[in-house]
Amino acid sequence: MTPFDPKGLNQLRIYRQGSLVGSLRRSHGGCRFEFAKEAVNLQNFTGLSYTMPKRMEPYDVHGVNLHPFFAGLLPEGLRLKALVKNLKTSMDDMFTILAVAGERCVGDVYAVAENFHRPVQEVPVLSEVNFYSYFEKSLELEGTFNFGDSLAGVQDKLSSSMISFPIHMAKRHKSYILKLNPTGMPNLVQNEFYCLALAKHCGLTTSTAKIVHDSERNPGLLVERFDRLSEDESHGPTLVHQEDACQFLDKYPSEKYRVSLRDIAEGIVKHSTAPPIDLLKLIELYAFSYLIGNGDLHAKNISLQTHPHSGRINLSPAYDLICTYLYKDHRMAIKLNGRDDNIQRAHFIDFGQRFDLKKSAIELILDKLLKRFHKFRSILFEIPMEKKKSRQIDEMMLKRIADLGR
Repeated sequence: MTPFDPKGLNQLRIYRQGSLVGSLRRSHGGCRFEFAKEAVNLQNFTGLSYTMPKRMEPYDVHGVNLHPFFAGLLPEGLRLKALVKNLKTSMDDMFTILAVAGERCVGDVYAVAENFHRPVQEVPVLSEVNFYSYFEKSLELEGTFNFGDSLAGVQDKLSSSMISFPIHMAKRHKSYILKLNPTGMPNLVQNEFYCLALAKHCGLTTSTAKIVHDSERNPGLLVERFDRLSEDESHGPTLVHQEDACQFLDKYPSEKYRVSLRDIAEGIVKHSTAPPIDLLKLIELYAFSYLIGNGDLHAKNISLQTHPHSGRINLSPAYDLICTYLYKDHRMAIKLNGRDDNIQRAHFIDFGQRFDLKKSAIELILDKLLKRFHKFRSILFEIPMEKKKSRQIDEMMLKRIADLGR
């Protein structure tokens, strides 16, 4: 049998919700996506993504070999580095990377390469293995390409070696992401766990997570995927369409720190079923991130989802919430009205009113958040940290509570 050679591959089949919708081809100096005629003729099929509605004309890009939407499906961090190394290719050869990693992406769109059969990887009992050894094993080539799910959304601003390990537990009929503490970033697992817990107490909708331990008592954060709905155990989970802000703004992942909150809000206005509700949730998410010192709320950490049954497009649950202040990252990743620090209540009100939100509605969101945050902020001190760090975090939170107060 001829070995699978993704670098020599020139075409991928593209599926959405399990149905073939088109093909992706390398072109001279770029890439072309073309819808299948059968998909275009389906009355209830709207398109591939929010920015790529169905049509007979192809979608072409030049100078790069993937469209922004497809580039947004690729993994980041350690998984991307391992793929590039094992494939003996470059970061720019996104088509080749998608050929290997594109079969199980975030959301309901995925790519299938001809003659590539992904081996089934057995999921062990987590308490019986060493998380780090198992993660490293999953990155080995071993004659096949076996890299688990392709998951974007790692904290590059914190560390390009963030460890994110996707797994599916058949017995539970659920899919998860297992996150591990990377070298040089102590207690990142605990950090995210308590930030998520605080967010829930403050009224935000978040991903569900819990801390688990391996055979050597190393902690891991087991995060339940919200782009999978476990509705029919006999047929597996239902895939939920999801696009991060880079994707629904038709931008490449490399631009995730250059996008402003206003850009994201404009995308929400364009695509959301209920823009005012989602804009208020966006303000709430940004304000909460400011309060906890989350300097890594970038464009790939904010997403829209399409409900598979109702078709409604709404802001996804909050995810990747971390106090980066602990790691000397004090400024916001994306700017609000040109600001990434010292943000006041008036700036949020001015921002919201630009999108026709009522001042009273913005005030109410901020008041509720501040009341709950002040009551439950001690949750953040559950993160293991030195007393000096604890005092710094406390001072930061009190200062920012005052910033957003009346």
